[in-house]
Amino acid sequence: MEKGIVNTEFGSIIVYVKDNKAIKIEFTNEFLEEIELGIFTSQIKEYFEGKRKKLLFDVEISTGKTFKKIWDFVREIPYGQTMTYGQIAKILNVNPRVVGFAMSKNPLPIYIPCHRVVGKNDIHGFTGGRKWKEYLLNLESSQQY
Repeated sequence: MEKGIVNTEFGSIIVYVKDNKAIKIEFTNEFLEEIELGIFTSQIKEYFEGKRKKLLFDVEISTGKTFKKIWDFVREIPYGQTMTYGQIAKILNVNPRVVGFAMSKNPLPIYIPCHRVVGKNDIHGFTGGRKWKEYLLNLESSQQY
């Protein structure tokens, strides 16, 4: 397995790659030494620079039908927009808690932009932590043009 690291103003993004496919993305509040890893780190950098709205590298995800359906849907939420757990649940005919559970198990945040899924009255959690979610939502709202 290979590892690429991209630094942002808030911390580091670590992307894990196996057989030329991303299998996991993690967030840390630490600033790690950057490691270039081709398209994987270049696209993440472009996203944080506001030059890319969707990551398009190859990924490998193992999951069941319901999570796949939810993640495929969330992947299509437009940059800079949000949807609630309830809205997604209603469209996909699943329980909102299942949507929340799928978001908490998302191995590829940003690629599957689970930060765009919010609660009815609160932004709720995120795999990288609430501060990362706020940062990503603010980043996207400031890049609207």
